[in-house]
Amino acid sequence: MSVGKIAIIGGGPTGIGVGRELADAGLDFEIFEAEADFGGVWNADADCGRTYASLHLISPKFNTQVQDFPMPDDYPAYPSHALMLRYIRSYAQAFGLYGKARFNAPVRRLAREAGGWRVTSGDGFSAVYPLVVIATGLQCKPLYPDPAYPGAFEGETLHTRHYKSGDQLRGRRVLVVGGGNSGCDVAVDAVHHAASVIHSTRRGYYYQPKFIGGKPTPQWMMELGGKFATKEETLAYVEEVFRLAGYDGADYGLPRPDYALDAAHPVMNSLVLYHIGHGDIRPKGDVAAFEGRTVRFADGSLEEVDTVVYATGYQRDFSFLDPGELEWKDGIPDLFLHSVPRNHDDLLFMGFINAAGGLGDGLKTQGLFVRDYARAFFGRTRGLAAFLAAKTVDAPDLGQDYFIASRRHLFEADLWKLLGQMRKYRDLLASGEGPGMVAAQ
Repeated sequence: MSVGKIAIIGGGPTGIGVGRELADAGLDFEIFEAEADFGGVWNADADCGRTYASLHLISPKFNTQVQDFPMPDDYPAYPSHALMLRYIRSYAQAFGLYGKARFNAPVRRLAREAGGWRVTSGDGFSAVYPLVVIATGLQCKPLYPDPAYPGAFEGETLHTRHYKSGDQLRGRRVLVVGGGNSGCDVAVDAVHHAASVIHSTRRGYYYQPKFIGGKPTPQWMMELGGKFATKEETLAYVEEVFRLAGYDGADYGLPRPDYALDAAHPVMNSLVLYHIGHGDIRPKGDVAAFEGRTVRFADGSLEEVDTVVYATGYQRDFSFLDPGELEWKDGIPDLFLHSVPRNHDDLLFMGFINAAGGLGDGLKTQGLFVRDYARAFFGRTRGLAAFLAAKTVDAPDLGQDYFIASRRHLFEADLWKLLGQMRKYRDLLASGEGPGMVAAQ
């Protein structure tokens, strides 16, 4: 078996998760990281950082940590972003990844060439790799409402990408646009700094507390196990517990969701409804138009604001790769398992799927998938041949048809289905030890 060096583009959690599994398997690789250290979105001091002073995890410690590399005992149930960064870097250190990284080396160009892909980085380095793993993450380029709201806003405009501290909002009349986790977290943070806070959302949401019964809510939900005969009974019970705990948005005058509790990525926030109930945050529907510093909402009401914070998500950034190299669907690459191009056998995308769960299981699973794929790829095995045939015809059930129709749910998956399908195809890759009839693309 002829084994070449693997290029990993991106040194965030997914990139180091892949690197750890390749290192454990004795496979050679190199990590290209644009910044001076590992961390990705948790690297607060870098351009790629997506943190602000008061930020804490929305997934608890127990399922954010990798199970065979637990977080320190003195970490709280929901660690701060600084503790999360410390954990990520300790993970990289423990598995020798600092010696495998090129820092301050943003990839400028990834181009097909004989023998694989030529990687050209901003530090002047260039080399060809037979297998490349792209792990640059989902939170790259700020996404704004499209089409833009009519009119022109004459105040200050921020995206959560640029939000670093409540001091940016001090004394200002603030409008936060977007009802996901970032929008709720920033609205709550703004309460302590801004003169007033308005929160604009387009639909009804379920708001989940971070704790129920003295436990992190995801842990409490998992421990319900088989207590009820059907999923519908389980969800009804969970909703009733949330309502009794004071976490039903309809009780605060907000729209009632028109979808099931588990049909959207969860909003984990113990304080947004609290502050709505105290008048610190005033909820509004969708923005209809701007005029100067006046905002007109869909219900016809008018408000004067100084700063608009867009918590409207992100788009991926593959500017280093010719778009014609990929197949596209709904504006995102159409990837098998959200990971493998159907038209390339030597290119993998990791970390481009969302699921309602912590980082740990997904990070481990994706790393193991790359490990098994790399072994089969370099061995040209029958397992690889079977996988390459399957990826052109299979349509694995990841639960995506169950989720609400929105852009962020184009890459949402049911965690347990995702883990099961990744295991299934890892087993397929590992099947058959002899060489297969495989032609590299």
